[in-house]
Amino acid sequence: MSVFIFASLRCLPEHSQALRDAMRGMQRDSLAEAGCEVYQLLQEEGDANVLHVFERYRDMAAVEAHRASAHYQAYRAWVADKLAAPVEVKLLQALD
Repeated sequence: MSVFIFASLRCLPEHSQALRDAMRGMQRDSLAEAGCEVYQLLQEEGDANVLHVFERYRDMAAVEAHRASAHYQAYRAWVADKLAAPVEVKLLQALD
């Protein structure tokens, strides 16, 4: 069963471009994973410092593989001091 993730990131204004660039790299690398089916990067209208990510994985094992990947671990270490608030992550399941 597919697993969906919706994450919201509020970055510090001085890091917004760097974060957008890093997230494009995350998108590329995540989509190359066998279990990642969708990785859509979104910017909140009216606030360039807020990004959202919509992800869909084949199953929970694919989510766990994503979280264990080298590119995800490197991103998590890099992004920590560039955010104005903790990342909000919601794990979702389809109703149908």
